[in-house]
Amino acid sequence: MAEQFFEMLWDCGQCATHGLLGKTQRHCPMCGAAQDPAKRYFPEEGKEVEVMGHHFVGADWRCTYCDAPNSAAAAFCVGCGGPKDGARNVALVQEATNASSPTPASPPPAAPLAAGTQTTSTRSGGFPWLKSLMALLMVAASVVAYLFFSTHDETAQVAEKSWSREIDVEQFTAVRSSEWCDALPSGAYQVSRSREQRSIRQVADGQDCHDVRTDKGDGTFSKTRECSTRYRDEPVYDDKCSFRINRWQVVRTARADGGASLAPAWPTPGISNNLLATNTLGAERLGNGRENYRVQLQSSQGKRWSCDLNPGEWETLPQGKSVTLKVRGTGGADCSTLAIAP
Repeated sequence: MAEQFFEMLWDCGQCATHGLLGKTQRHCPMCGAAQDPAKRYFPEEGKEVEVMGHHFVGADWRCTYCDAPNSAAAAFCVGCGGPKDGARNVALVQEATNASSPTPASPPPAAPLAAGTQTTSTRSGGFPWLKSLMALLMVAASVVAYLFFSTHDETAQVAEKSWSREIDVEQFTAVRSSEWCDALPSGAYQVSRSREQRSIRQVADGQDCHDVRTDKGDGTFSKTRECSTRYRDEPVYDDKCSFRINRWQVVRTARADGGASLAPAWPTPGISNNLLATNTLGAERLGNGRENYRVQLQSSQGKRWSCDLNPGEWETLPQGKSVTLKVRGTGGADCSTLAIAP
């Protein structure tokens, strides 16, 4: 399909006549003033005037002598006869939300200020509050960095030692669970199925189209139709299985704890029945164990810190012993630096 061209519009700056045709009316029919390409704009949607049989040869050039626009095919200005040599093409207009307001692709240079006019530069001193805000942010960043990364030395005593040990007790029992039926685990029984939404997929649902109007720079514009596929969400259903399955489950936890006067020991949880660690319903077994060893430290100024240690460190650190450590600006102890004081 051949490209279609439509008339740009322009407004006369001399007599304020509006809606003149950009290609056909190179001069204002009311006052004779030459067309100003900077005042071209797109017409309202649905009111475009097609230029029949138009052959596009390029964007207009602006005469360097009289500023009149000329066809790209012209070697001399139709207004004053000046040569094309050194002339620049007119600025193209971009589509604007308000059709009566042309939007040049390249903004015109700012008009010179009248004598005595004062201006505020946004580059140097225009916003003093912004400089103050930046200074405050830099100070805040410095404070945060100090609190999190700076450390200082402290001397303290081991005020208290404590330990705790835990062991889980697991029982082989029937539990109710559910999975998508294509992932049903082996050993599942009493299975029931239901239809449920599993996911969402994108399904094509027509197109969203709009016209794109492009200034050709010679008083005309072209119009093309651009479309993109529109999608909608569609639920995807699948079979969901509910079932029972026999599994080891934590049913209780045994705990033992103490301090420096009591040697660490594991608790001895009672295991019910004689089906120890067999895959028989009701059988029990010992599960995972956990242990923790902690010291409370106190400085002569009354500051307190707590550190979790490994069993060997905890064992060799007597209660009442003086230690050194590094403390962060936030007040937290760096327990990796804990050492017995010389």
